[in-house]
Amino acid sequence: MPESAGWLTGFLTPEGEHFPSCYRRLWMFSEDAKVLGDRVLLVDIDMIVMRDTSHLFDAKADFVGWQPRTQWGDKPRIGGGIYLLTPGARTDVYEDFCGPSSIREARAAGYRGSDQAWMSYKLQGCEVWPDEAGIYSQSDVKGHLDKASIVQFNGKAKPWNSKGWHTEYWK
Repeated sequence: MPESAGWLTGFLTPEGEHFPSCYRRLWMFSEDAKVLGDRVLLVDIDMIVMRDTSHLFDAKADFVGWQPRTQWGDKPRIGGGIYLLTPGARTDVYEDFCGPSSIREARAAGYRGSDQAWMSYKLQGCEVWPDEAGIYSQSDVKGHLDKASIVQFNGKAKPWNSKGWHTEYWK
């Protein structure tokens, strides 16, 4: 983790102790993140890549997020575990974050999670990958494995400690 992101590690998620606090990922929206290159695909470790993902880079927007639609409905939330970003774009996501007051602000607006609540709040109306991109939540992929590029294990179930269809893919 870059030293400039250290201040983001001290905030707990309002979701409770059983949920991760991922505010350090907000550093991706800082000017300093330009050192990472022209485009960055941020992905959590709790996912399974099922097939080629190069099509995810075809999007031209400076930020492209993902929303597990059947779990989260139509509320314009985005998941913090996978997104495409042009480093140095959308710096207000990082610069406007003020810790507890920002956490309360995003929650009061109806957003849940840690960094993803703040990102959803600040990036309202952003581009999201369409269903055809093949990004699924583990709870949504049943019947769609043939179309899945990435299966995200957002939530409590993780591919390394749960049993099911995915065990043959998680090695």
